[in-house]
Amino acid sequence: MGVPHITSFCWCMGLEVGAKCVGFVHLLVSFILMILCSVFAENVRGFVGTAEDAGDGLYATWYKIAVTTAVVTVVHVLLAFTLLFSVFKRSPRGIRAWVWVMSALCAAALVCIVVLVATHGLSGSGSDIFLSFLEGLVFFGVMAYCILCVNSYYLMLKSAEDMEGPHKSVY
Repeated sequence: MGVPHITSFCWCMGLEVGAKCVGFVHLLVSFILMILCSVFAENVRGFVGTAEDAGDGLYATWYKIAVTTAVVTVVHVLLAFTLLFSVFKRSPRGIRAWVWVMSALCAAALVCIVVLVATHGLSGSGSDIFLSFLEGLVFFGVMAYCILCVNSYYLMLKSAEDMEGPHKSVY
């Protein structure tokens, strides 16, 4: 029993088109988030170390979070470029690297959420917690589907390579 696979992307699109869509959406979202976090970090930087920040260090904390998120989104932009380049070149190695890295990042995010909930508990009303749970379920479900689509495209490329057979040598 191996990794599950699909034969087509949403709305009956092929796996190659689906992998390209995943790559373009990943690039667009990562690029926009990188710009927003960079602008936010630059705006908050002016308040770090001032009288408004002296009491609780809230602006310093926001600045650290914004800079860290901006750096992480740069990694996602590079991942999206890797996926798009690999899909256009039909390179299974780059596609497989994207699948492994995104799977690891998804698993790390889930572990981080579980650890934070276990250490700090849940806050808010019951409906807020339920809505947060639904948002997380939709986000990680869409993420898993995108990873599954790209992995299925990788499996399709690998099976096409296997069908070519061994290289023939001239005697």
